[in-house]
Amino acid sequence: MKLNIVKEEEGYFEVEFGGEGHTLLNLLQSSLLEDPAVEMAGYTRPHPLMDRSMLFIRFKGKKDPKAMLKKAADNAEAKLKEFEEGLKQGLSNLKK
Repeated sequence: MKLNIVKEEEGYFEVEFGGEGHTLLNLLQSSLLEDPAVEMAGYTRPHPLMDRSMLFIRFKGKKDPKAMLKKAADNAEAKLKEFEEGLKQGLSNLKK
């Protein structure tokens, strides 16, 4: 995965993800929007043939955008682990 910070200013962060699509960006966007310090989070994939996506984040107040993105990624990872455990449990219940 390639990351390129396109714009970083107080309260706003824009980063380009190379080699990533809707799956990761939608997950990050959802995780970011759960944070009360995030005013807006969205992403775009300019064209299906282009191997890049853009993530846009607007924060309330002064925040470290890289730390907020890391926090969102950690939160998404925890939710995926929770989903995995629930799925395993559900599948084991089906076998019974």
